[in-house]
Amino acid sequence: MLSDEEIAAIIELGYEQRSIEFKAAGSRTDRRFLALIARAALALANQRDGGHLLIGLSEEGIDADSSGLSDEQVDEWLSYDDLSDQINSYADPPVAIQVQRRSLPNSRPIVVIEVAEFAEVPTLSKKDYPGVIANRSLYTRSMAKPESSASHSQNELREILNLATEKQLSRFIETARRGGLSFSGLPTDADAFGAQAASVQGGPTYFAVPEVEHALIEIHPSTFDPELIEYRALARSVRERAVSWRGWPFPFVRDPQRGDDWVGESVDTLDGIEVWQFFRSGLFVHYETIGTRPPDFGSAEGDRLLPIWMPLLHFTEALEFASRLQRAHWPESSTVVRVSLNNIEGRHLVAGRHRNPLHGQYVFNGEQWSREIVLTAEQALTSTRGNAVRLALDLVERFGWMRGSEDGFRAIQDEVFGRESA
Repeated sequence: MLSDEEIAAIIELGYEQRSIEFKAAGSRTDRRFLALIARAALALANQRDGGHLLIGLSEEGIDADSSGLSDEQVDEWLSYDDLSDQINSYADPPVAIQVQRRSLPNSRPIVVIEVAEFAEVPTLSKKDYPGVIANRSLYTRSMAKPESSASHSQNELREILNLATEKQLSRFIETARRGGLSFSGLPTDADAFGAQAASVQGGPTYFAVPEVEHALIEIHPSTFDPELIEYRALARSVRERAVSWRGWPFPFVRDPQRGDDWVGESVDTLDGIEVWQFFRSGLFVHYETIGTRPPDFGSAEGDRLLPIWMPLLHFTEALEFASRLQRAHWPESSTVVRVSLNNIEGRHLVAGRHRNPLHGQYVFNGEQWSREIVLTAEQALTSTRGNAVRLALDLVERFGWMRGSEDGFRAIQDEVFGRESA
């Protein structure tokens, strides 16, 4: 999503771009105006990387009385469900959008609608609005001038066909692999993400985390696109989507470093070391040491302890962060989340900072616990807490503790984070 600073830079250019369309102030209840917005959304969805609609920019300039939106208009456009339904009443298949309030350099409010490129096949209009949208038409953004049009040059049609072909080929390869068909010498999406994840170790943000006990979280879309996210959007995306339910953010963002296709950071805190990197492909890698700084959850005898609530809360924050990334950058695709605890042999599971509440010895006997889940677009919206509970229960059972329950772990989430409906 565009920031206020990026909007100011676009306005300073003084003209629209192929991926940016300006619209004057208007109401969502104005049917003709809404049809114009829908036409622009359809056109933006039919080009690589989609684009943005800026609503509230007057042709007379940003300081004109007609620039900006009223509070009532802002509220209308920010009603996501209603807006998505109205735009998609013209779209087949539906377009994926995000909408946020932003400010002009003179502080007047506008609304930005971010439109994702089509997921599998180009989007067609599915009904008429006289003089604005024609049924069964394919709208694109013209390469000759920045406008939404159903009249296409060969270059515009070639772009759409190439994009659709790439998506269908990727889908075929993924389906074939799931069916057991191998492609000799052709790297898989998992291979590509794995290579990026491995590059974090030994990189400029990295401490020697594998030498100590640590939790590892990897998040990425199901398919690999090395240019999925604009480079300039990486750091802002992590900041805006960090989860701060406990009073501090996951991930901890202070002053990220920048690589060729990633941003990342190492943070040395009172509780240990946190390392994260976020790549243009959508891969997010997060290392965090376990109990290496006071308070070390250890008894007077020096036992290495793991409170049952610690992984539960960590997994909950990580899955919520994953769902936010998915909604922002790959809303139509599934998300792979891989979690692991490493070098934890001999750790004792406890209810809190002491052993006694569990009434027994529960010790992890292996070096590593690791699980992978795949979230569909719908599950990322509705099932993050439930999946975190199931991961945490799977972990504590490997310590030999079988008394955990989904209701009990849900109660911990509600106590710490507040009820999910809140």
